[in-house]
Amino acid sequence: MEVTRRQALTAVAGAAVGAAGAVGAVRLVEHLDESTPLPFYGSPVSAVRPDRSPPSARAASVVWGGTGEERRVALTFDDGPHPKWTPRVLAALEAEGVPATFFCLGRNVRDHGALHHDSVGHHELANHTFDHPDLGRHDWAGCRDQITRTSRIMEQTYGATPTLFRPPYGHVGGAAVLAAAELGLTTVLWSAQAREDLVAAHPDGIVDDIASQVRPGSIVLAHDTGGDDRLVTIDRLRAVIARLREEGYAFVTVSALLAGSSATATAASHA
Repeated sequence: MEVTRRQALTAVAGAAVGAAGAVGAVRLVEHLDESTPLPFYGSPVSAVRPDRSPPSARAASVVWGGTGEERRVALTFDDGPHPKWTPRVLAALEAEGVPATFFCLGRNVRDHGALHHDSVGHHELANHTFDHPDLGRHDWAGCRDQITRTSRIMEQTYGATPTLFRPPYGHVGGAAVLAAAELGLTTVLWSAQAREDLVAAHPDGIVDDIASQVRPGSIVLAHDTGGDDRLVTIDRLRAVIARLREEGYAFVTVSALLAGSSATATAASHA
């Protein structure tokens, strides 16, 4: 069936609203060419509720790092917890006395949540969706479900609800931004990362590569499960920490990094 420009613009408006309309809009997106606007309501890129009701949040927060010139950095690890690597990461962090932020998958918290029981109150545990879908292709209801299910199982497992959210692949459309904001979560991306593919021929180069990216306020992306190439970083995590310390950096959780940035901005505004 040929989709006209007008049909695309009004796909979920009028009678086609609510959950059924939203699903239809997502399917419709798959068939639109580059010159056809996406549906006003219900598509993954729409930051408006599919039924056009008022959002329950007044604003959204998406961050890539902290502000200011203080040499602080936040190490983050995605996709765990998992018995293969998470204990190795935790052991390295403990040996160096460094806190970190772990963006956890709900399914892994369900299956391996005990790995982080001793992390509560020291490390930060955050939301990375339930099973790692590409939220750039999910509507508001799908995004909300992924985030809600994960926060719920994390609260049940650790006794606290996460306040930070990271979308898989760094893909974030309007629907994901809105869903996270309505659930009280700050969306966190990153400003530096472990680029194991660039040092495949000389793995020790990961230390120099990460250090070259870090600036005051950096949020560093790494992983505590996945393909074996990621072990390049895990095996050299203590060396990465040592290098950054040599360069004058202190290590904090993402929330502490952002809180410090807010304090700095407030102080500056009253100067």
